Amino acid sequence: MEVDLRKLKLSDQLKKVNEIIEGDFKETSIITNEEAIIKIIPMQILNKKIKCKMKFIDDCWKVNLVAKEVA
Repeated sequence: MEVDLRKLKLSDQLKKVNEIIEGDFKETSIITNEEAIIKIIPMQILNKKIKCKMKFIDDCWKVNLVAKEVA
């Protein structure tokens, strides 16, 4: 799943990111133009079994979140 948040206000982007992180997913990509989102995501996933990769491409951030398998 890929979610493009670039057209939303920062407050709406924060709500959407929270919904994604708290939801049930295996893999998702978030595209944002807000650096605040990039700073918040690592703190939110710290105690969850989620792997995160971030890239800055074409004036926007792409964040890949992958739920780690529970053995």
